[in-house]
Amino acid sequence: MTTPWSMAPKRPRRGRRMAALLGLAAIFAVGLTAGWAVSDPAAFEAAVARTPLAGTPLDPGRAAAASPTPSVPGGSPAATPTPTSAAPGSGAASAAPGTPRPSGTLLPVGSPAAPSPTPIASPPPTVSPAMAKKLDRALATARSSLKLPGVQATVLFPDGSTWTGALGTADAATGRAVTPRTPFAIASVTKTFTAALILRDVDAGTIRLDDRLSQWLPDWPNGQKITIRMLLNHTSGIPDFFKNPTFDKALNKDKKRTWTADEVLAKYVRSSPVFPPGKGWSYSNTNYVLLGIVAEKVGGAPWAELVHRELIDPLGLTSTFVQAVDDPPATPARAYTLVAGDKGTTAKARTDGTDIVPFTSVVTAAGSAGAIASTTGDLARWARALYGGHVLTPATRKQMLTFVKAYSYGYATTYGLGVSRVRFQDRTSYGHSGALTGTRAAIRYFPKEKVAVAVLFNRESFVGDDVVRILARALFPTAKPTPSPATSPGSSKAP
Repeated sequence: MTTPWSMAPKRPRRGRRMAALLGLAAIFAVGLTAGWAVSDPAAFEAAVARTPLAGTPLDPGRAAAASPTPSVPGGSPAATPTPTSAAPGSGAASAAPGTPRPSGTLLPVGSPAAPSPTPIASPPPTVSPAMAKKLDRALATARSSLKLPGVQATVLFPDGSTWTGALGTADAATGRAVTPRTPFAIASVTKTFTAALILRDVDAGTIRLDDRLSQWLPDWPNGQKITIRMLLNHTSGIPDFFKNPTFDKALNKDKKRTWTADEVLAKYVRSSPVFPPGKGWSYSNTNYVLLGIVAEKVGGAPWAELVHRELIDPLGLTSTFVQAVDDPPATPARAYTLVAGDKGTTAKARTDGTDIVPFTSVVTAAGSAGAIASTTGDLARWARALYGGHVLTPATRKQMLTFVKAYSYGYATTYGLGVSRVRFQDRTSYGHSGALTGTRAAIRYFPKEKVAVAVLFNRESFVGDDVVRILARALFPTAKPTPSPATSPGSSKAP
Protein backbone atom coordinates (compact mmCIF):
# COMPACT_ATOMS: atom_id res chain seq x y z
CA MET A 1 0.00 0.00 0.00
CA THR A 2 1.28 3.43 -0.85
CA THR A 3 1.28 6.31 1.56
CA PRO A 4 -1.89 8.23 0.64
CA TRP A 5 -0.92 11.65 -0.69
CA SER A 6 -3.86 13.14 1.17
CA MET A 7 -2.41 12.01 4.49
CA ALA A 8 0.85 13.91 4.05
CA PRO A 9 1.40 16.50 6.79
CA LYS A 10 0.32 20.05 6.06
CA ARG A 11 3.14 22.20 4.81
CA PRO A 12 3.31 25.64 6.42
CA ARG A 13 3.26 28.16 3.61
CA ARG A 14 5.66 30.63 5.20
CA GLY A 15 8.39 28.04 5.69
CA ARG A 16 7.95 26.56 2.25
CA ARG A 17 7.95 29.99 0.64
CA MET A 18 11.18 30.90 2.44
CA ALA A 19 12.76 27.66 1.24
CA ALA A 20 11.79 28.50 -2.31
CA LEU A 21 13.28 32.00 -1.98
CA LEU A 22 16.58 30.67 -0.66
CA GLY A 23 16.75 27.99 -3.34
CA LEU A 24 16.00 30.49 -6.12
CA ALA A 25 18.75 32.96 -5.22
CA ALA A 26 16.43 35.94 -5.61
CA ILE A 27 12.90 36.94 -6.33
CA PHE A 28 12.74 40.51 -7.46
CA ALA A 29 9.32 41.94 -6.75
CA VAL A 30 8.29 44.70 -9.14
CA GLY A 31 4.70 45.05 -8.00
CA LEU A 32 1.38 43.74 -8.26
CA THR A 33 -2.68 36.32 -12.74
CA ALA A 34 -10.24 19.50 -18.39
CA GLY A 35 -12.04 18.56 -21.19
CA TRP A 36 -10.77 20.80 -23.93
CA ALA A 37 -13.70 21.81 -26.06
CA VAL A 38 -13.48 24.47 -28.67
CA SER A 39 -16.90 26.05 -28.41
CA ASP A 40 -16.91 29.66 -29.46
CA PRO A 41 -19.05 32.03 -27.38
CA ALA A 42 -18.44 35.65 -28.28
CA ALA A 43 -17.01 37.14 -25.15
CA PHE A 44 -14.32 37.32 -22.50
CA GLU A 45 -10.83 38.56 -22.27
CA ALA A 46 -8.59 38.98 -19.29
CA ALA A 47 -5.09 38.37 -18.21
CA VAL A 48 -2.99 38.05 -15.13
CA ALA A 49 0.68 37.50 -15.69
CA ARG A 50 4.13 36.97 -14.39
CA THR A 51 7.51 37.65 -15.87
CA PRO A 52 9.78 34.98 -17.32
CA LEU A 53 12.10 32.80 -15.32
CA ALA A 54 15.46 34.49 -15.00
CA GLY A 55 19.01 33.28 -14.79
CA THR A 56 18.51 29.67 -15.87
CA PRO A 57 18.01 27.65 -19.03
CA LEU A 58 14.63 26.47 -17.76
CA ASP A 59 11.57 26.76 -20.02
CA PRO A 60 8.66 24.61 -21.38
CA GLY A 61 8.28 20.94 -20.77
CA ARG A 62 5.00 19.29 -19.59
CA ALA A 63 1.21 19.49 -19.89
CA ALA A 64 -2.19 17.73 -19.69
CA ALA A 65 -5.82 17.57 -20.83
CA ALA A 66 -9.15 18.43 -19.32
CA SER A 67 -11.31 16.17 -17.23
CA PRO A 68 -14.99 15.45 -17.52
CA THR A 69 -16.92 17.30 -14.85
CA PRO A 70 -18.35 15.10 -12.11
CA SER A 71 -21.75 16.30 -10.98
CA VAL A 72 -20.23 16.37 -7.54
CA PRO A 73 -17.10 17.01 -8.35
CA GLY A 74 -16.10 43.79 -9.66
CA GLY A 75 -14.13 46.42 -11.07
CA SER A 76 -12.25 46.63 -14.34
CA PRO A 77 -9.08 44.63 -14.89
CA ALA A 78 -5.81 46.44 -14.86
CA ALA A 79 -2.46 45.71 -16.42
CA THR A 80 -0.30 44.89 -13.42
CA PRO A 81 3.39 43.98 -13.28
CA THR A 82 4.16 40.90 -11.20
CA PRO A 83 7.23 39.46 -9.46
CA THR A 84 10.03 37.94 -11.50
CA SER A 85 11.80 34.89 -10.16
CA ALA A 86 15.30 33.66 -10.70
CA ALA A 87 15.10 29.87 -10.78
CA PRO A 88 18.06 27.72 -9.81
CA GLY A 89 19.32 24.93 -11.96
CA SER A 90 21.87 22.18 -11.66
CA GLY A 91 22.43 18.91 -13.38
CA ALA A 92 20.91 15.84 -11.77
CA ALA A 93 22.39 12.38 -11.96
CA SER A 94 20.16 9.36 -12.49
CA ALA A 95 18.75 8.04 -9.24
CA ALA A 96 17.74 4.54 -8.32
CA PRO A 97 14.01 3.88 -7.82
CA GLY A 98 12.93 5.10 -4.42
CA THR A 99 15.87 7.51 -4.16
CA PRO A 100 14.51 11.08 -4.28
CA ARG A 101 16.49 13.58 -6.32
CA PRO A 102 17.67 16.66 -4.45
CA SER A 103 15.44 19.71 -4.51
CA GLY A 104 16.03 22.62 -6.84
CA THR A 105 17.04 20.52 -9.88
CA LEU A 106 14.78 21.87 -12.58
CA LEU A 107 17.37 21.73 -15.30
CA PRO A 108 16.84 18.86 -17.74
CA VAL A 109 18.37 15.81 -16.10
CA GLY A 110 21.87 15.01 -17.26
CA SER A 111 22.55 18.41 -18.85
CA PRO A 112 25.56 20.55 -17.88
CA ALA A 113 25.29 22.61 -14.73
CA ALA A 114 23.68 25.99 -15.28
CA PRO A 115 25.28 29.27 -14.32
CA SER A 116 24.23 30.60 -10.96
CA PRO A 117 21.06 32.67 -11.28
CA THR A 118 21.49 36.38 -10.77
CA PRO A 119 18.98 38.87 -9.41
CA ILE A 120 17.01 40.87 -11.95
CA ALA A 121 18.53 44.33 -12.13
CA SER A 122 15.52 46.14 -13.52
CA PRO A 123 11.77 45.63 -13.80
CA PRO A 124 10.55 43.73 -16.85
CA PRO A 125 8.99 45.66 -19.74
CA THR A 126 5.40 46.73 -19.33
CA VAL A 127 2.61 45.82 -21.68
CA SER A 128 1.76 48.61 -24.09
CA PRO A 129 -1.28 50.70 -23.12
CA ALA A 130 -2.99 49.68 -26.35
CA MET A 131 -2.59 45.96 -25.66
CA ALA A 132 -3.59 46.37 -22.01
CA LYS A 133 -6.75 48.18 -23.10
CA LYS A 134 -7.62 45.42 -25.58
CA LEU A 135 -7.17 42.75 -22.95
CA ASP A 136 -9.11 44.73 -20.34
CA ARG A 137 -12.01 45.09 -22.74
CA ALA A 138 -11.86 41.44 -23.76
CA LEU A 139 -11.93 40.25 -20.17
CA ALA A 140 -14.88 42.44 -19.30
CA THR A 141 -16.78 41.20 -22.37
CA ALA A 142 -16.01 37.61 -21.51
CA ARG A 143 -17.19 37.91 -17.95
CA SER A 144 -20.42 39.57 -19.06
CA SER A 145 -21.28 37.28 -21.97
CA LEU A 146 -20.35 34.03 -20.20
CA LYS A 147 -21.97 35.23 -16.95
CA LEU A 148 -18.94 34.38 -14.87
CA PRO A 149 -19.12 35.15 -11.14
CA GLY A 150 -15.37 35.76 -11.10
CA VAL A 151 -12.50 35.42 -13.55
CA GLN A 152 -8.74 35.80 -13.55
CA ALA A 153 -6.36 35.70 -16.51
CA THR A 154 -2.70 36.24 -17.31
CA VAL A 155 -0.79 36.73 -20.53
CA LEU A 156 3.00 36.34 -20.45
CA PHE A 157 4.79 37.83 -23.47
CA PRO A 158 8.20 36.80 -24.89
CA ASP A 159 9.95 39.92 -23.55
CA GLY A 160 8.86 39.13 -20.00
CA SER A 161 6.05 41.65 -19.84
CA THR A 162 2.77 40.45 -18.40
CA TRP A 163 -0.81 41.53 -18.28
CA THR A 164 -3.14 40.45 -15.52
CA GLY A 165 -6.87 40.84 -15.27
CA ALA A 166 -9.08 40.00 -12.31
CA LEU A 167 -12.81 40.65 -12.30
CA GLY A 168 -15.87 39.74 -10.33
CA THR A 169 -16.59 37.81 -7.17
CA ALA A 170 -14.53 35.21 -5.36
CA ASP A 171 -17.19 34.75 -2.67
CA ALA A 172 -20.75 35.89 -3.37
CA ALA A 173 -21.81 35.53 0.27
CA THR A 174 -19.22 38.00 1.56
CA GLY A 175 -18.72 40.11 -1.55
CA ARG A 176 -15.01 39.26 -1.62
CA ALA A 177 -13.58 40.29 -4.99
CA VAL A 178 -11.23 38.35 -7.24
CA THR A 179 -7.71 39.82 -7.22
CA PRO A 180 -4.56 38.71 -9.07
CA ARG A 181 -3.54 36.81 -5.92
CA THR A 182 -6.80 34.86 -5.50
CA PRO A 183 -6.17 31.12 -5.98
CA PHE A 184 -8.65 28.98 -7.91
CA ALA A 185 -8.92 25.20 -8.15
CA ILE A 186 -7.13 24.23 -11.38
CA ALA A 187 -8.74 20.78 -11.67
CA SER A 188 -7.15 18.74 -14.48
CA VAL A 189 -4.41 21.26 -15.18
CA THR A 190 -2.95 19.31 -12.22
CA LYS A 191 -2.23 16.56 -14.74
CA THR A 192 0.48 18.71 -16.31
CA PHE A 193 2.38 18.57 -13.01
CA THR A 194 1.92 14.81 -12.60
CA ALA A 195 2.99 14.20 -16.20
CA ALA A 196 6.05 16.38 -15.63
CA LEU A 197 7.03 14.34 -12.57
CA ILE A 198 6.90 11.12 -14.53
CA LEU A 199 8.72 12.55 -17.54
CA ARG A 200 11.50 13.90 -15.33
CA ASP A 201 11.84 10.38 -13.98
CA VAL A 202 12.23 9.27 -17.59
CA ASP A 203 15.02 11.84 -17.95
CA ALA A 204 16.60 10.53 -14.74
CA GLY A 205 16.55 6.97 -16.07
CA THR A 206 14.45 5.63 -13.18
CA ILE A 207 11.52 4.75 -15.42
CA ARG A 208 10.87 4.25 -19.13
CA LEU A 209 7.77 5.22 -21.09
CA ASP A 210 7.29 1.66 -22.27
CA ASP A 211 7.66 0.10 -18.82
CA ARG A 212 4.59 -1.94 -17.87
CA LEU A 213 2.28 -0.81 -15.12
CA SER A 214 2.66 -4.27 -13.57
CA GLN A 215 6.27 -3.38 -12.69
CA TRP A 216 4.89 -0.89 -10.16
CA LEU A 217 1.42 -2.33 -9.46
CA PRO A 218 1.66 -6.09 -10.04
CA ASP A 219 -2.01 -6.80 -9.27
CA TRP A 220 -3.59 -4.21 -11.58
CA PRO A 221 -5.80 -5.87 -14.26
CA ASN A 222 -4.05 -5.92 -17.65
CA GLY A 223 -1.08 -4.29 -15.93
CA GLN A 224 1.36 -6.40 -17.95
CA LYS A 225 -0.10 -4.91 -21.17
CA ILE A 226 -0.52 -1.29 -20.03
CA THR A 227 2.50 0.99 -20.37
CA ILE A 228 3.38 4.26 -18.65
CA ARG A 229 2.99 5.94 -22.03
CA MET A 230 -0.59 4.63 -22.30
CA LEU A 231 -1.46 6.11 -18.92
CA LEU A 232 0.00 9.47 -19.91
CA ASN A 233 -1.85 9.73 -23.24
CA HIS A 234 -5.11 8.04 -22.18
CA THR A 235 -4.79 5.00 -24.45
CA SER A 236 -4.78 2.48 -21.56
CA GLY A 237 -8.49 1.62 -21.79
CA ILE A 238 -8.84 1.95 -18.00
CA PRO A 239 -12.29 3.32 -17.04
CA ASP A 240 -12.60 6.74 -15.41
CA PHE A 241 -13.82 6.42 -11.81
CA PHE A 242 -15.45 9.86 -12.04
CA LYS A 243 -17.84 8.41 -14.62
CA ASN A 244 -19.09 5.82 -12.13
CA PRO A 245 -22.50 7.13 -10.93
CA THR A 246 -22.17 5.19 -7.69
CA PHE A 247 -19.06 7.16 -6.84
CA ASP A 248 -20.69 10.41 -7.85
CA LYS A 249 -23.38 9.78 -5.23
CA ALA A 250 -20.80 8.93 -2.59
CA LEU A 251 -18.90 12.17 -3.22
CA ASN A 252 -22.06 14.26 -2.86
CA LYS A 253 -23.36 12.37 0.16
CA ASP A 254 -20.40 13.35 2.34
CA LYS A 255 -18.62 16.37 0.90
CA LYS A 256 -16.20 16.63 3.82
CA ARG A 257 -14.91 13.06 3.53
CA THR A 258 -11.23 12.64 2.67
CA TRP A 259 -10.58 9.91 0.11
CA THR A 260 -7.29 8.12 -0.54
CA ALA A 261 -6.10 6.85 -3.90
CA ASP A 262 -6.22 3.26 -2.62
CA GLU A 263 -9.90 3.59 -1.63
CA VAL A 264 -10.92 5.14 -4.94
CA LEU A 265 -9.08 2.59 -7.08
CA ALA A 266 -10.26 -0.41 -5.05
CA LYS A 267 -13.95 0.50 -4.96
CA TYR A 268 -14.92 2.60 -7.96
CA VAL A 269 -12.91 1.68 -11.05
CA ARG A 270 -15.04 -0.62 -13.15
CA SER A 271 -13.40 -3.92 -14.05
CA SER A 272 -14.35 -3.96 -17.73
CA PRO A 273 -11.87 -2.01 -19.89
CA VAL A 274 -13.19 0.61 -22.30
CA PHE A 275 -11.03 -1.04 -25.01
CA PRO A 276 -7.92 -3.26 -25.08
CA PRO A 277 -4.76 -1.42 -24.01
CA GLY A 278 -3.38 0.72 -26.82
CA LYS A 279 -6.39 0.20 -29.10
CA GLY A 280 -8.28 3.45 -28.56
CA TRP A 281 -8.43 6.74 -26.70
CA SER A 282 -10.59 7.65 -23.71
CA TYR A 283 -9.93 10.37 -21.16
CA SER A 284 -9.63 8.83 -17.70
CA ASN A 285 -8.75 10.42 -14.36
CA THR A 286 -7.86 6.92 -13.18
CA ASN A 287 -4.76 7.00 -15.40
CA TYR A 288 -3.37 9.99 -13.53
CA VAL A 289 -4.19 8.68 -10.06
CA LEU A 290 -2.22 5.57 -11.03
CA LEU A 291 0.62 7.76 -12.30
CA GLY A 292 0.65 9.54 -8.95
CA ILE A 293 1.18 6.20 -7.23
CA VAL A 294 3.93 5.26 -9.69
CA ALA A 295 5.62 8.61 -9.02
CA GLU A 296 5.49 7.90 -5.27
CA LYS A 297 7.10 4.49 -5.73
CA VAL A 298 9.84 5.90 -7.93
CA GLY A 299 10.44 9.04 -5.85
CA GLY A 300 10.08 7.53 -2.41
CA ALA A 301 7.76 10.25 -1.10
CA PRO A 302 4.09 11.29 -1.27
CA TRP A 303 2.95 12.78 -4.57
CA ALA A 304 2.27 16.20 -3.02
CA GLU A 305 5.79 16.36 -1.60
CA LEU A 306 7.32 15.35 -4.94
CA VAL A 307 5.35 18.01 -6.82
CA HIS A 308 6.66 20.67 -4.45
CA ARG A 309 10.24 19.42 -4.39
CA GLU A 310 10.60 18.80 -8.11
CA LEU A 311 8.48 21.55 -9.66
CA ILE A 312 6.57 24.08 -7.58
CA ASP A 313 9.31 25.18 -5.18
CA PRO A 314 12.27 25.32 -7.60
CA LEU A 315 10.21 27.40 -10.03
CA GLY A 316 9.11 29.78 -7.28
CA LEU A 317 5.39 29.20 -7.86
CA THR A 318 4.47 30.65 -4.48
CA SER A 319 0.71 30.80 -5.14
CA THR A 320 0.50 27.14 -6.20
CA PHE A 321 -0.45 24.50 -3.63
CA VAL A 322 -2.00 21.06 -3.18
CA GLN A 323 -5.46 21.32 -1.66
CA ALA A 324 -6.15 19.31 1.50
CA VAL A 325 -2.36 19.06 2.04
CA ASP A 326 -0.99 22.61 2.04
CA ASP A 327 -2.22 25.67 3.86
CA PRO A 328 -3.44 28.03 1.10
CA PRO A 329 -1.40 31.24 0.69
CA ALA A 330 -4.69 33.16 0.28
CA THR A 331 -8.37 32.30 0.52
CA PRO A 332 -9.40 30.56 -2.71
CA ALA A 333 -12.33 31.57 -4.89
CA ARG A 334 -15.52 29.61 -4.26
CA ALA A 335 -16.95 27.37 -6.97
CA TYR A 336 -20.40 28.16 -8.36
CA THR A 337 -23.24 26.91 -10.49
CA LEU A 338 -25.78 29.37 -11.85
CA VAL A 339 -29.42 28.70 -10.99
CA ALA A 340 -32.31 30.36 -12.84
CA GLY A 341 -35.18 31.71 -10.75
CA ASP A 342 -38.13 34.11 -10.85
CA LYS A 343 -35.84 37.03 -10.08
CA GLY A 344 -33.13 36.06 -12.53
CA THR A 345 -29.99 33.98 -12.27
CA THR A 346 -28.25 33.46 -8.94
CA ALA A 347 -24.92 31.83 -8.12
CA LYS A 348 -25.13 28.74 -5.90
CA ALA A 349 -21.90 27.80 -4.12
CA ARG A 350 -20.45 24.32 -4.47
CA THR A 351 -18.81 24.03 -1.09
CA ASP A 352 -18.53 22.05 2.12
CA GLY A 353 -17.85 25.20 4.14
CA THR A 354 -14.07 24.77 4.09
CA ASP A 355 -11.43 26.46 1.95
CA ILE A 356 -11.06 23.33 -0.19
CA VAL A 357 -12.62 24.06 -3.60
CA PRO A 358 -15.10 22.87 -4.66
CA PHE A 359 -15.24 20.52 -1.66
CA THR A 360 -13.09 17.98 0.16
CA SER A 361 -14.47 14.71 -1.21
CA VAL A 362 -14.06 15.54 -4.91
CA VAL A 363 -10.64 17.16 -4.48
CA THR A 364 -9.13 14.33 -2.45
CA ALA A 365 -10.63 11.77 -4.82
CA ALA A 366 -9.06 13.59 -7.77
CA GLY A 367 -5.66 13.65 -6.06
CA SER A 368 -2.80 13.59 -8.56
CA ALA A 369 -5.36 14.03 -11.35
CA GLY A 370 -6.88 17.28 -10.07
CA ALA A 371 -6.07 18.52 -6.54
CA ILE A 372 -3.86 21.57 -7.17
CA ALA A 373 -4.97 25.21 -6.82
CA SER A 374 -3.11 28.22 -8.18
CA THR A 375 -3.29 31.68 -9.75
CA THR A 376 -3.01 32.51 -13.42
CA GLY A 377 0.22 34.38 -12.72
CA ASP A 378 1.87 31.15 -11.58
CA LEU A 379 0.19 29.07 -14.27
CA ALA A 380 1.35 31.27 -17.15
CA ARG A 381 4.92 30.92 -15.91
CA TRP A 382 4.42 27.18 -15.50
CA ALA A 383 3.10 26.84 -19.05
CA ARG A 384 6.09 28.65 -20.48
CA ALA A 385 8.54 26.64 -18.36
CA LEU A 386 6.94 23.33 -19.26
CA TYR A 387 6.33 23.83 -22.97
CA GLY A 388 9.20 26.24 -23.63
CA GLY A 389 11.86 23.69 -22.72
CA HIS A 390 12.88 24.45 -19.12
CA VAL A 391 11.62 21.30 -17.44
CA LEU A 392 12.50 18.35 -19.69
CA THR A 393 15.37 17.31 -21.92
CA PRO A 394 14.75 17.89 -25.65
CA ALA A 395 14.32 14.17 -26.29
CA THR A 396 11.69 13.72 -23.58
CA ARG A 397 9.96 16.96 -24.51
CA LYS A 398 9.68 15.57 -28.05
CA GLN A 399 8.03 12.44 -26.64
CA MET A 400 5.62 14.59 -24.63
CA LEU A 401 4.64 16.48 -27.78
CA THR A 402 3.99 13.31 -29.81
CA PHE A 403 0.22 13.33 -30.26
CA VAL A 404 -2.50 10.76 -30.87
CA LYS A 405 -5.97 11.42 -32.22
CA ALA A 406 -8.46 12.09 -29.47
CA TYR A 407 -12.09 13.05 -29.06
CA SER A 408 -13.56 15.04 -26.24
CA TYR A 409 -16.78 16.98 -25.69
CA GLY A 410 -17.74 16.19 -29.27
CA TYR A 411 -14.59 17.71 -30.77
CA ALA A 412 -11.78 15.94 -32.56
CA THR A 413 -8.36 16.98 -31.25
CA THR A 414 -4.96 15.50 -30.44
CA TYR A 415 -3.39 14.50 -27.12
CA GLY A 416 0.23 13.87 -26.13
CA LEU A 417 1.76 12.86 -22.82
CA GLY A 418 -0.37 15.02 -20.53
CA VAL A 419 -0.87 17.76 -23.12
CA SER A 420 -3.42 18.65 -25.78
CA ARG A 421 -2.79 20.56 -28.99
CA VAL A 422 -5.40 23.16 -29.92
CA ARG A 423 -5.44 25.91 -32.55
CA PHE A 424 -6.59 29.45 -31.83
CA GLN A 425 -6.66 32.12 -34.53
CA ASP A 426 -4.86 29.63 -36.79
CA ARG A 427 -2.03 29.38 -34.28
CA THR A 428 -0.92 26.14 -32.62
CA SER A 429 -0.93 25.96 -28.84
CA TYR A 430 0.06 23.34 -26.27
CA GLY A 431 -1.61 23.03 -22.90
CA HIS A 432 -4.40 21.61 -20.83
CA SER A 433 -7.76 22.60 -19.47
CA GLY A 434 -9.48 21.58 -16.27
CA ALA A 435 -13.00 21.14 -14.97
CA LEU A 436 -14.42 20.31 -11.57
CA THR A 437 -17.90 21.17 -10.48
CA GLY A 438 -18.14 24.96 -10.27
CA THR A 439 -14.66 25.77 -11.52
CA ARG A 440 -12.75 25.89 -14.81
CA ALA A 441 -9.12 26.35 -15.83
CA ALA A 442 -6.84 26.37 -18.87
CA ILE A 443 -3.21 26.97 -19.76
CA ARG A 444 -2.00 27.47 -23.33
CA TYR A 445 1.45 28.13 -24.75
CA PHE A 446 1.91 29.34 -28.32
CA PRO A 447 5.37 28.01 -29.26
CA LYS A 448 5.90 30.10 -32.40
CA GLU A 449 4.86 33.34 -30.70
CA LYS A 450 6.33 32.31 -27.30
CA VAL A 451 3.21 33.63 -25.55
CA ALA A 452 1.69 31.89 -22.51
CA VAL A 453 -1.95 32.34 -21.48
CA ALA A 454 -3.67 31.13 -18.31
CA VAL A 455 -7.33 31.53 -17.33
CA LEU A 456 -9.36 30.60 -14.25
CA PHE A 457 -13.02 31.18 -13.46
CA ASN A 458 -15.61 29.93 -10.98
CA ARG A 459 -18.56 28.73 -13.02
CA GLU A 460 -19.19 25.16 -14.10
CA SER A 461 -20.55 25.94 -17.56
CA PHE A 462 -18.23 26.52 -20.52
CA VAL A 463 -14.58 25.42 -20.53
CA GLY A 464 -11.33 27.26 -19.95
CA ASP A 465 -10.46 27.27 -23.65
CA ASP A 466 -13.58 29.35 -24.35
CA VAL A 467 -11.89 32.19 -22.48
CA VAL A 468 -8.52 31.52 -24.13
CA ARG A 469 -10.22 31.78 -27.52
CA ILE A 470 -11.55 35.24 -26.70
CA LEU A 471 -8.16 36.37 -25.42
CA ALA A 472 -6.52 35.01 -28.57
CA ARG A 473 -8.70 37.29 -30.67
CA ALA A 474 -7.28 40.29 -28.83
CA LEU A 475 -3.71 38.95 -28.91
CA PHE A 476 -3.67 37.80 -32.52
CA PRO A 477 -6.15 39.83 -34.55
CA THR A 478 -6.86 38.50 -38.02
CA ALA A 479 -5.35 40.76 -40.65
CA LYS A 480 -7.84 42.38 -43.00
CA PRO A 481 -7.28 41.50 -46.67
CA THR A 482 -5.60 44.23 -48.69
CA PRO A 483 -7.92 45.47 -51.45
CA SER A 484 -6.70 44.85 -54.97
CA PRO A 485 -5.75 47.97 -56.93
CA ALA A 486 -8.51 49.13 -59.25
CA THR A 487 -7.99 48.46 -62.91
CA SER A 488 -7.51 51.70 -64.85
CA PRO A 489 -9.94 52.47 -67.66
CA GLY A 490 -8.94 51.06 -70.99
CA SER A 491 -6.36 48.67 -69.54
CA SER A 492 -6.28 45.20 -70.98
CA LYS A 493 -7.00 42.16 -68.77
CA ALA A 494 -5.21 38.89 -68.96
CA PRO A 495 -7.41 36.05 -70.19
